[in-house]
Amino acid sequence: MEISKVYSVFFSATFSTRKIIREIVKKLGYDSIEYDITDNNPKETILLRSDELLVVGVPVYSGRVPEMAIERLNRIKGSDTPAIIVCVYGNRDFDDALIELKDIVRANGFIPLSGAAVIAQHSMLPQIAENRPDEKDMLLIDDFAAKVKNMIVSLASVDASLNLYVKGNEPYRQRQNIPIHPSANNLCNKCGTCARLCPTGAISSESPQKTDKNECISCGRCIVVCPKKARNFRGLLYKLASWKFKKSFSAREEPSFFYLK
Repeated sequence: MEISKVYSVFFSATFSTRKIIREIVKKLGYDSIEYDITDNNPKETILLRSDELLVVGVPVYSGRVPEMAIERLNRIKGSDTPAIIVCVYGNRDFDDALIELKDIVRANGFIPLSGAAVIAQHSMLPQIAENRPDEKDMLLIDDFAAKVKNMIVSLASVDASLNLYVKGNEPYRQRQNIPIHPSANNLCNKCGTCARLCPTGAISSESPQKTDKNECISCGRCIVVCPKKARNFRGLLYKLASWKFKKSFSAREEPSFFYLK
């Protein structure tokens, strides 16, 4: 089948998912339009045709697709439109995120043709999977994109009878609230960058040193965008969680790829 255009869509608080989705789209080689739903785009519902392609990526939060990402993904509708689905996780496990993403896009009129679960530097514990995706990861991602393009070219058409198998469980695992939230230290000069770029509005421009714990999803966006490196996760609970996680999940995991059979 021929693809007229690619729509790349991603939720990427710390920019790792964006990097991976952009690499896949670049290797596919089609004209593309990008929507960063971390920034609440698109504002209105958009409809993709059957000769277009959706490439969608989300991070894994506690083994699931972030609730905020689901709300925004539901504005993007297909018409038996082919899709590539990607989840990005911090070296522990992607659990039910990829199968949940598959179900979300299918419910919105898309036909998933392939899927990937890729490792990136952990957004809360940056010493885990540090500097990933690395060169080895990117070569695997490029190979994935090449295989997907060959598959698309070989298909005459797609329809709802095509069912991509991906790892995961239904019902999905229960969501867990993260009790650890970032805050700022005395390096903060109240520039307002974190408040302006926070996806949930959990930081006020008047008091950017503080974080509204009821709104914060612990995504780490404020940490990576702070020009003064003033924001971070802190406290005894964070130190204990870091020690436990590092002990259990420091061994390198590799990406997983799924294709139609």
